[in-house]
Amino acid sequence: MFPWIVVLAILGLVMLFAEILMPGFGLFGILGTISLFGSLILTYRLYGMVTFLIMLAAMVVIFFAMVYVAKKSGLYNKVILKDRQEAKDFDESVLQGLLGQVGTTQSTLRPFGVAEFDGKMVDVCSQGDFIDRGEKVQVVQITGKTVTVKAYTE
Repeated sequence: MFPWIVVLAILGLVMLFAEILMPGFGLFGILGTISLFGSLILTYRLYGMVTFLIMLAAMVVIFFAMVYVAKKSGLYNKVILKDRQEAKDFDESVLQGLLGQVGTTQSTLRPFGVAEFDGKMVDVCSQGDFIDRGEKVQVVQITGKTVTVKAYTE
């Protein structure tokens, strides 16, 4: 029975390690946890508390050793995102004076898209209608950062 306990423990550690390195639903993490608990329960029932504690300590040490080796080998750096996104807050002053202006759609509004007003590209939302690219639109409402437009009729 001891070889099966070791196999369950190793399989559980590998699955938990895979869960750390691969994005997913958590399936590997759940199965790995079940496998680890299964091996620990079997160890406790068949061999007693002392062996259970030794097995638990060994699993923790092996897991951290796997993480250490992954960091040293560069595998960890390949799967962990380190880039920082430097986003600026939206400048609402760009929207000042747009109310009532007429512009041209640069993309099809479904109902969201882009329109150009006086050489400035603005993200806009139609009033629910689909408006083709190249059509003239007029700004009818500005609520926060949302610019609402309608098809322009002369």
